[in-house]
Amino acid sequence: MQTFLSTPTSLYVLKKGEELMAQLEVVARERSLSSAWVNIIGGASAVTLGYYNPEAREYQWTDFNEPLEILGLSGNLAIVDGKPMWHIHGTFGRADSSVLGGHVRSCTIGLTGEIALTPIDAKLTRTYDGETGLNLLTEAK
Repeated sequence: MQTFLSTPTSLYVLKKGEELMAQLEVVARERSLSSAWVNIIGGASAVTLGYYNPEAREYQWTDFNEPLEILGLSGNLAIVDGKPMWHIHGTFGRADSSVLGGHVRSCTIGLTGEIALTPIDAKLTRTYDGETGLNLLTEAK
């Protein structure tokens, strides 16, 4: 991974074969981040996307192992149960110009991944919400 800027927004470039979520965890740990916002474009060779089924109160995961354009990924970093956790959603383009999207569980970079990461001063946390079954974003007091 290559770094281009350091503050306030950092730009990173991931190489072919790197796993996006793992690299975001490395950045969060190395920079001691607890809250941030991220935007990503580039290409992927494999992704696992999820849809949260509110009736079943669980994610339904689907693997896609094909070349994809990362049309746009965005999300945030917040603390869940004392640990930093990335929450990323994304859209991906196929060769036929159809689009896939959902909650990103994993993403293997295809050709390149260009990341803009902005730390957030507020201490974001996620707290379990019994009504939805999700950890929803809140600000720590």
